[in-house]
Amino acid sequence: MLTFSNSKKNNDLTEGGNIDRNMREYLRDALGISVNRKVEASRHTILSGPPGVGKTYGAIDELTKAKQRYIIIAPGMTPITVTCKLANAVYTLPKDEELTVLMDDADDVIFSDYKELNRWKLVMGDVDYDMGIIPHYTHPVNMMGTLTALKKAGKDDLVEALKSFQADDDIGVNIPMDKVRFVVLCNRNLEDPKQMGSSKMRSAIEPVVDRNNYYRMSLDKHELWGWLAYVLSTTQPFEDDDIELSDKQKMELLNWMYPRWNDLRTTSYRTVRKLAADMINFPDRYEDKWNLQLKG
Repeated sequence: MLTFSNSKKNNDLTEGGNIDRNMREYLRDALGISVNRKVEASRHTILSGPPGVGKTYGAIDELTKAKQRYIIIAPGMTPITVTCKLANAVYTLPKDEELTVLMDDADDVIFSDYKELNRWKLVMGDVDYDMGIIPHYTHPVNMMGTLTALKKAGKDDLVEALKSFQADDDIGVNIPMDKVRFVVLCNRNLEDPKQMGSSKMRSAIEPVVDRNNYYRMSLDKHELWGWLAYVLSTTQPFEDDDIELSDKQKMELLNWMYPRWNDLRTTSYRTVRKLAADMINFPDRYEDKWNLQLKG
């Protein structure tokens, strides 16, 4: 663990460790890998918080550690791309396992408009086998052209997966979601009416929050710096074992960020990785590169 000469920074670092542990415990429970979980009131989870508080980093890290099957749905993906990813993942899922769908930056995926919100609300509905209720992801579009293109590209496995979710009298695909756990990551506070836009959207958001586990992370400057300091203190920013930052380099990086916090364009872990990359790639002039991360 790093030790700074400034006691306030050391306190922030300690608090950052507490924040990380609490967030990890929540994520493990949300991902269904908590050892203490005996019952589950809600299957799906929404984790909300401003950029840089470790939502994506923590979720992927916990999924990787648990060797849990997952896919990521991100902004910019076309409906057919999402359909293909879901179809392939569900089709290849072993019977005794479940799939986690990590919806990253879902502000633009789920919460972009009323129609999309209600569509995903149905996809993430409750399962009741006794009543024969299984939510489905539906792509009601003629798949002939897509299947032909995939066949020509040699993606026979994906073609087989998509066809398995087609009914004989249906042109689209209908993928069951009963073995799927959604973890939705977003920036906006879904409990703040000012961030929901129209009254129509606000009325639609309430039942979504009600039927999911919902947790809002809100960290001030010192808490977020402490979290970044804790993560960097206990890990390396890059996977290559031959490329590591020394404790001295980590402290220099964090000390540089601390007084410039409000002037940095972003204060996420991605920013830490950018600064670390500059330190490694430009050892003689990395501070010049770092200054490019400042506003103005």
